[in-house]
Amino acid sequence: MNRLRWIITICLFVLTQVSDANFLFSPINVSHGLSDNQIRYILQLPDGRMVFTTSGNLNIYDGTNIKYIHRTTENIYQLKNYKGHYRIYQSEDSLLWIKDTHKLMCVNLHKEQYIPNLKQYFSSRGIDQHVTDFFVDSEHRWWILTTEGLFNPDTQILLDISTDRSNLQDLTSDKNHLYLFYSNGNVACHDLQTQNKSYSVSAYSKQESKLYNNTSLIVKGDNGIYQLRNGSNGVFLFFDTINRSWKKLLETNYTLNTLIVPNDNTAYITCKNGIWIINLRNGHKQFYPELKTVDGQTIQTEISTAFQDKQGGLWLGTFNQGLLYYHPHRYRFSYIGRSYFQNRPFGDILIENFAEDKHGNIYIKSQSKVYKLDSMALHNHEIKRVDLSSLSDEVHRKLFLTKEYASSNNDFTCSLKDSRAWRWFGTKDGLKLYKPGSQVEKTYYTEDGLTNNFIHGLIEDSNHQLWITTSYGISKILPDSISNKVQFLNFNPLDGTLDGEYVNGAVYEASDGTLYFGGVNGFNILKPDQIIPVEPLPFKPIFTKLYVKGEKVEIGNLYDGRIILTKAAPYTTALDLSYKQNFIKLEFSALNYLNSHQTRYRYQLMGLGNEWVESYADNNQIGKKGKLQVSYTNLPPGKYLFKVMASDNTNQWDKKPTLLKITIHAPWWKTRTAYVLYLIFVLILVSSGIFLYHYLSRKKLQRQHREEILLLRIRNLIEQYNKLEAEKNTSWEESDAESNISDTNNELNSIDSEFLSKAIALVEENLNTPDYSVEQLSRDLCMDRTGLYRKLISLLDKSPSLFIRGIRLQKAAQLLLEEKFNITEIAEKVGFSSASYLSRCFQETYGCRPSEYAQKTRKST
Repeated sequence: MNRLRWIITICLFVLTQVSDANFLFSPINVSHGLSDNQIRYILQLPDGRMVFTTSGNLNIYDGTNIKYIHRTTENIYQLKNYKGHYRIYQSEDSLLWIKDTHKLMCVNLHKEQYIPNLKQYFSSRGIDQHVTDFFVDSEHRWWILTTEGLFNPDTQILLDISTDRSNLQDLTSDKNHLYLFYSNGNVACHDLQTQNKSYSVSAYSKQESKLYNNTSLIVKGDNGIYQLRNGSNGVFLFFDTINRSWKKLLETNYTLNTLIVPNDNTAYITCKNGIWIINLRNGHKQFYPELKTVDGQTIQTEISTAFQDKQGGLWLGTFNQGLLYYHPHRYRFSYIGRSYFQNRPFGDILIENFAEDKHGNIYIKSQSKVYKLDSMALHNHEIKRVDLSSLSDEVHRKLFLTKEYASSNNDFTCSLKDSRAWRWFGTKDGLKLYKPGSQVEKTYYTEDGLTNNFIHGLIEDSNHQLWITTSYGISKILPDSISNKVQFLNFNPLDGTLDGEYVNGAVYEASDGTLYFGGVNGFNILKPDQIIPVEPLPFKPIFTKLYVKGEKVEIGNLYDGRIILTKAAPYTTALDLSYKQNFIKLEFSALNYLNSHQTRYRYQLMGLGNEWVESYADNNQIGKKGKLQVSYTNLPPGKYLFKVMASDNTNQWDKKPTLLKITIHAPWWKTRTAYVLYLIFVLILVSSGIFLYHYLSRKKLQRQHREEILLLRIRNLIEQYNKLEAEKNTSWEESDAESNISDTNNELNSIDSEFLSKAIALVEENLNTPDYSVEQLSRDLCMDRTGLYRKLISLLDKSPSLFIRGIRLQKAAQLLLEEKFNITEIAEKVGFSSASYLSRCFQETYGCRPSEYAQKTRKST
């Protein structure tokens, strides 16, 4: 219910913006990754991804990347009866049915490919007759039109529609009723429980039917059904299912392309001349023959299709100029660029200061020139050059006032003492904060959430909100006096900020609370109280790509004899990897179409560490378009659970995380079966030892017995003959000679030394690259993986992965002794994915935690 209320609010806000002439679109075309600029249809998948079909391809957009799904003539099934426009239906969770004039195609999203033979596919579903038309109703049920009638393969319902002497063009449904729309303008309602026709109502007279008998497009509303019809004319109709009555809402003498009704307040209708926006409550109609883009361009082209996503964004597809995107929250800052300045000079225009007179007029100082922004023309932003002599003394003093920055330190670009008595200092590298009563200085950087490290201006408005201008966008400071934590709300050019640097100290608040931010070749205007909070992201992040040992994993391909992805990444919930595949990189997208650069992520890998790691749009783990990339190297065998959440600029984490199970199997010699075999082998070995011991003991006793008997016989002979003078005893002694092998030191020859030096240097050069793997090292050394393994084992008795990890740990130990960085920063510098993983490896190698290492080292010295 809250979501519905929010969507209604968005649409009403859209109409307000339209009436205020702020209906500005962002173009998306082939330069942004589209396969071509001829847009045919737009829809949104249940997981939040956008689908754009063009004349040449099917494009799937996840907010960061566009993936193409190619088709061939083998994928086309001939539809005899369908003569309408381009349509897409979705059934189940993974099938997209694409219908065009006399054509039908189907995409399996799990495999990300077209079904090659639809005739064979229909046969597998029990449909042996030729399909002449295909539909999917509002409950996502199939309906197949054959010579026998209208058939649903799941419920086995067969409707006889032969009495309706007209072509079936479209259908929709509720739970128990099916509404069929025919080319003559009739709608027939069928009861799905009795399978009988309940009633039939015509939208217009037989004389009018020739005007609209070509195509039909149906959109189901809350209180009825909206229909768009075309023939020689176009018409927009509404059918009241309760009163069983029709109402004509719009009629044109040209073709209407697409209809969307996001709610029962507003309808958008596209056509070859532009777009209609109709208020369904009061019937007000507004037509836009041309659309404006944010860069000031005007687009006059055929609008082929339209769609409103779950985030409140409006997408328009054009005939040959790609996509146009609009969101009421996208451009919150008014951008007054160079083109607005009257008699603008050559070179850069540096907006250095602002002032206000008693009439509310704003004056802008640019180098030695002064411009006036008339309070009566704020809506049009008319800026006129004024003479210095015409300025009042107060305005002149404010404009040419020299700013002092609280100290003689030249590193400070600006300063501010806020209402909390906190002192802020902007520098060329970070934002410094001094708190009263504290001797500790805190510096904030992009890794702490700032949009950019070069600070140009600081201001606290009348509502005690703090604002910063930087070299890339504007940040709002969110200090918490209770927790003493500071967060940042960032705005970039997609919010309307300058696409360039601001000028030091060029910030100003007018008497009505409007903020002005001066920069190079323009300035921004913002009314802080008009910033409407954006709803949290409507979807959980989706899994988009997987890399194993630096190689992108494709669906169905073999890697080390194993198929890793049986489905496309967004539908994959578990990964099953071998012990050799423990170098992985995961990629996720938050589906933030409003402003992907403002996306924030938090993630954890349970089984390796339980702490959450947060990443901002400027962190290394997030790409330029706001996607999250996390790498893990040399993961030990075991079961892991990766969790990831996403947030927009509000930093709200109220969504359930996306879960990805990861299993890394142990090598065969470490499996349970192997350990059972080891136990059996040990038992056999022990049993054999016992048997051998008993066997040798028995042989020894037998030998001793024989010796005793022999001695007894000798004594008897001596006693019997008494001829011998002495008894000669013969003894046998067993001695083993062992040769002593002296240990010699295997000294490395010069070739081995050079090899090790080069290997160490390569690893040290890539310390801050988490996914620098054995494969990459072997390629850099012009060796294969097996050769590198043998070489390092023979020289150092270490595997390549332990060799890389050892160098990383040596560097970590060195940084710990320097005591300049905390454990999280050291983990990032030496290429570990998290501080917990570094701590585990460090303790295994050095026998102590990183926090204890420096202290123990000093004691030992």
